[in-house]
Amino acid sequence: MDSTLQRAAELLSQARLPVFGGLFTDVKGAAAALSLARKLGGVVDHAASEGTSRAARVMRETGATPASFGEVRNRADTIVVIGSMPRTRDPKLLDKLFPTGATLPRPGDNKRELIVVGSKKGKTPSGVRVTEIGGKNALPELVALLAAAVREGPFDIRDSALAKKILSAGERLRNSAFAVFVYDPAELDEPVLHTVLEAVRHLVKTTRAATLSLSAPGNGEGVNLCSTWTCGLPVRTSFAGGVPENNMWAYETRRLLKSNEADALVWIDALDGEEATPPARSFRGVPAVVLSSRPVQAGRDDVVIEVGAAAADHDAAVFLPQIAGIGMVKATAANSKKPTVAEVLSRIEALIDAKGAA
Repeated sequence: MDSTLQRAAELLSQARLPVFGGLFTDVKGAAAALSLARKLGGVVDHAASEGTSRAARVMRETGATPASFGEVRNRADTIVVIGSMPRTRDPKLLDKLFPTGATLPRPGDNKRELIVVGSKKGKTPSGVRVTEIGGKNALPELVALLAAAVREGPFDIRDSALAKKILSAGERLRNSAFAVFVYDPAELDEPVLHTVLEAVRHLVKTTRAATLSLSAPGNGEGVNLCSTWTCGLPVRTSFAGGVPENNMWAYETRRLLKSNEADALVWIDALDGEEATPPARSFRGVPAVVLSSRPVQAGRDDVVIEVGAAAADHDAAVFLPQIAGIGMVKATAANSKKPTVAEVLSRIEALIDAKGAA
């Protein structure tokens, strides 16, 4: 391990612009990556930052009324699930949002209803009325049609049965005491996100409405929060200029590797149950330091270090959607023989410091 860490320290100390990508790790691992990136003048970018950054950008531009997971589960009388990704990401999502046991008192007198937009309704909780808005139409078109129906605006569609469903769904949303739109921002492009938020803004003029955006995989929200409280900016931030600079296009991992702007990569994939997709085979030929809790295909000159998986091999602080904040998760099979991401990066940083002092 000592010689491996020394190789990693030498590789990174010689780099002009190292990129810290993947970042599927816990908060301690993210903090260690940010510390080393800051020291080396590198870039930090989470593998799932595309969707979260898009949603954050739209929210900054237009504003939003987000709701917590617990609030939706306990209070919402109408839930609109947009697209297929929410249930693909969490197959038990509907069971969580429509619990069978006792919940807090709900506003209004409506029975709970589920509206599924752009995907098959599949298995749904018993006793819940379900409206499926789908067919051959693309998801952006369906969202736009539903938003028009919410505003009671005119729209033209040949499928009369679908038009009837959309009109009925629009009326239901206007009459809801608390309607919530649930989506994965990685599945929706900016115009669709704007359309959803505009529908919510229209509803809140007369009733209560909100959005529930699924958290990013790989502890993306936790890493983003860690980055924000560390340097004041979310991921896709560069420290190359001495002052942190955030740019969602310029500091994207794949683009930096493809353009040869980055000359080293630190790839971190060490979270229980989730895997970060590498940029490309052998990381596009850029020398890499790979910290992974699972087998990985790396290049001949890459440095590969096996680490423990957060929340499996060791306790971990991660973002928990059910509480909308950071919480501790106990290790499912504690293994003290495997170092954590934070421990490895801290040792590499210490070696770089020692080399600089010498």
